[in-house]
Amino acid sequence: MGLCKLILVEGNSPLHPDAYKLASGAEDILERAGEFPTLREAISDMGCVVGTTSRTGRGRIPLLTPREMIRKLAPISEMNSVGIVFGSEKEGLTNQELGLCHLYVRIPSSATFPSLNLAQAVMVISYELFQTRETISKPAVAMASSEQRERMFDHMEKTLLSIGFLETRNSKRMMKTFRRLFGESPMEERDVRILQGIWSKVDWVVRKSRGDR
Repeated sequence: MGLCKLILVEGNSPLHPDAYKLASGAEDILERAGEFPTLREAISDMGCVVGTTSRTGRGRIPLLTPREMIRKLAPISEMNSVGIVFGSEKEGLTNQELGLCHLYVRIPSSATFPSLNLAQAVMVISYELFQTRETISKPAVAMASSEQRERMFDHMEKTLLSIGFLETRNSKRMMKTFRRLFGESPMEERDVRILQGIWSKVDWVVRKSRGDR
């Protein structure tokens, strides 16, 4: 389907003999594949990350179809690195891994048996990416990288905890809501810097009110 960049997270080596047997002439993709111990490291320089899931829930709204996903990605793909994340064959993506994604995509299927195996899911998404040829009507914009967003979210959580807006026991649940709100709209580097500036100013005010230097 024309995709040529493969990244593995905490998995078997792409140079495993079985991988070569199944590559069917695509050995060069295996040899160029990246390997990372965590998903956060793997997506750190990406401007948009899409998580695939068959599970529904409040934290995963909206769930895009593959075609809807293409329409979301088209305006930003020219100037930004975009990643599509697939979970393991056995368990899919965890809630924590999905929390690092900015958009969610679900392949429509039978309600009685919604899960596809990994190879099927990859093929359906890859086919939509290959098949769709849409004109980009909006000017391309460089988005903040995933790592820049994660640092902003880390700072945001610490600040909201310090002012008592968040409680330690439910901070992760509330942060999932904030991640969803920010994930639904493209965030440029300037947007992230502005938010970082707000948290830094709040931190300064809190320290001053407490008499800290």
